[in-house]
Amino acid sequence: MIAEPGGLDARTSDAVRKLLELEDDAPDALRETLPGASVPFWAQVRMRVAWVLSAQKTGSVDVAPGTWNRGKEARRIARAHLPSRWDAPRRAGRHDVCFYVAGGTLARDGATARNWLVDDFASVSDDAVVVQQQPLPSPLGSPWFRPTLSMDAANARVTMRVRGKRPSEEVLRSIDSLLAEFARQLGEQPDLFTKIAQRAVRDENHRGPQLDELRRLIDRVRPRVVVFDNGSYTYHGESVGLFKDAGAYVAEPQHGWIGPSHAAYNYGLLFREPALRRALPDELLTFGAFWSDSIRHPGRVTAIGKPHLERQAAVAPASRRPQVLVVSSRTDPEQTDALVVELRELLDDAWSIVFRPHPGERNEAARRYPRLSAASGVTVDEEPDVYESLKRTTVVVGEASTVLFEARAFGCDVIPRDSAFAAGVIGDAFGERVQDARQIAERIRAGRGDASARMATDDSIWAPHPIQTFAGWLSERLDVDEAPLAGSTETP
Repeated sequence: MIAEPGGLDARTSDAVRKLLELEDDAPDALRETLPGASVPFWAQVRMRVAWVLSAQKTGSVDVAPGTWNRGKEARRIARAHLPSRWDAPRRAGRHDVCFYVAGGTLARDGATARNWLVDDFASVSDDAVVVQQQPLPSPLGSPWFRPTLSMDAANARVTMRVRGKRPSEEVLRSIDSLLAEFARQLGEQPDLFTKIAQRAVRDENHRGPQLDELRRLIDRVRPRVVVFDNGSYTYHGESVGLFKDAGAYVAEPQHGWIGPSHAAYNYGLLFREPALRRALPDELLTFGAFWSDSIRHPGRVTAIGKPHLERQAAVAPASRRPQVLVVSSRTDPEQTDALVVELRELLDDAWSIVFRPHPGERNEAARRYPRLSAASGVTVDEEPDVYESLKRTTVVVGEASTVLFEARAFGCDVIPRDSAFAAGVIGDAFGERVQDARQIAERIRAGRGDASARMATDDSIWAPHPIQTFAGWLSERLDVDEAPLAGSTETP
């Protein structure tokens, strides 16, 4: 069983606690906006500040960006000015419901690419469009739900518009002075936020043209309800605000782990103020009550469920070959690299050892994990859909991942690794956390020994009947003339 989610304070990381305390104190600097912006600068950089503070404790390591290809980018920009049936700001029509997503949450469904985050919900919406950031069609095929359109051409046009440009000196001075003040308020040295300043300059350079493209999309679609992927990551605040300004009710679908140590879902008193609330969704749609009760979000919070998990877990085989799936959380890659190789040496050949990189490091897995990538007897999991991997797995090892919770629904045994990151993410939800490969091997040997999966879906974690629940939720939101008051938690 999963432990009760109580004791939010005890499971709150130092980084998030610092943010909450600062936002409860609410100094005026947190309300300042950059020239020409409509959302306070604090909201724009808040998540990146949280990541920097967290990395000091957790050892999380950034993934190096991929190699930029000048020719490929030039062709992308050229195509962006040609007619395309996928171009959202130029081809979208009127729809009551807009699912606005990143586009990376895909699973292969026959010859099509199914967006497991929203496509099931879109299919029960009478008048909906899915708009994603990534290009179409995807490597997995054309989109399962139609109409699905892309912002990729719009983003390429933005790249062309900002080439050779730079924000004004007034904006640059404001970025530096505000970040220095944020650092002072948090008790940190200003140089800790140097990379944040660099990213803020880039964001400001792109902001105007990006919002112009989004306005064109909104003018064409005129949505009444927007389901905005990652909407609580406040660097999307200007986009969330534009949808709200147009009269749309904005909800965010949970896409992964959320809890008391996740900065995007825990906010201080400052975010009750209108200028900051405008930067956040009106409502958060969670996988279940467990997740709803584990956050401090100023919006309405409603348990909906996860259709893709319910569908895939229902067809998972009970009998499987012995396989260990080690899932990455991007923390301390050198330690993880050594642990997987040692675990392979400790277990007999009856066990398959599979390593699954975090989605954000998949393209860099060989560089970040050179030993396990070269080791015989270790497979690097390249399956786009983690549920296909879980269907073949008997034991899952990890420290801070939604996959650990999902593994239980697929009948897998879960062995939690210990770290400062794990303490704030999973706590004692899976029992005592292990320290090293030897302890993992001992626990595997002491386990059930056979390969028969024990299904253990918990309705508090994965709310049942998610498609029907979403359809009822959407009907209610479309029927009201005004958005419901924020701040309540419910299960429809």
